[in-house]
Amino acid sequence: MTIPATHDHGIDYAPCRYNASRLWFRGPRRPLRLPYVACLGGSEVYGRYLERPWPTLLEGQVSRIVVNLGIENAGIDAYLNDPGAMVTAAKADVCVVHLACSHNTSNRFYSVHPRRNDRFLKASESLKSLYPEMDFTEVHFTRHLLKRLQAICPDRFDLVAGEARHAWRARMRHLISQMDGAVVLLWFNPTPLMDGNAGLGEGDPFLTRALVQSFAPHVRDIVEVVPPDWRAGHEAMVVPPLEETRAEHLPGPAAHGLLAQVLAKRINALTQ
Repeated sequence: MTIPATHDHGIDYAPCRYNASRLWFRGPRRPLRLPYVACLGGSEVYGRYLERPWPTLLEGQVSRIVVNLGIENAGIDAYLNDPGAMVTAAKADVCVVHLACSHNTSNRFYSVHPRRNDRFLKASESLKSLYPEMDFTEVHFTRHLLKRLQAICPDRFDLVAGEARHAWRARMRHLISQMDGAVVLLWFNPTPLMDGNAGLGEGDPFLTRALVQSFAPHVRDIVEVVPPDWRAGHEAMVVPPLEETRAEHLPGPAAHGLLAQVLAKRINALTQ
């Protein structure tokens, strides 16, 4: 298994595992001493290029250990396929689930890698029948797949989008049901949740406000944080010269700081 890069010109990500998980998380490893907060989600949780991502900042503002279980480009499947990660999240007093990467979820049209969920594995016979003109051997990432499908036929793509959205919703319901503590859903993005389809830009293509709000009866809180300047403080990020493109869509330290403050207030209110 590939271990994530441990240094970015001075940042030591100290990759670690919890409860015999097969996944590598950002360290340093935190003691799983109850009560603790677990943070699940994608790149915005992991915090590459930042010395102190928001889970680290959050720990200084709540009376609990905060465990960063973020995985770059991960969807829900990475957690549901890993018993160690699920046990770690389930035992948390509060589990913060970052809403992102809904397209990185296996469904009846396509399959993604069980751990690296942004990797497209294969198209189902249903998708091949729906798009007979498509050469799937040229596709390696889910977003690339979806952009190709939409460009070929937007009408048929609506069927794929609907199925992916349905699969994501079912997996999210299952993940929430496995948690013993309070679940907080988090929207942390440069733009607000969309009332309609978000499209295939850099944000999440399938999540809508109505879809997220449908989970309200099953969680303790839904937090939406849209920083006024997503990239503020980017010059302080430690980005290797060849990775500027990779870093340009990630939130800067000011956004992480704002999120930590907002979450601290909500979590402290929940745990008093």
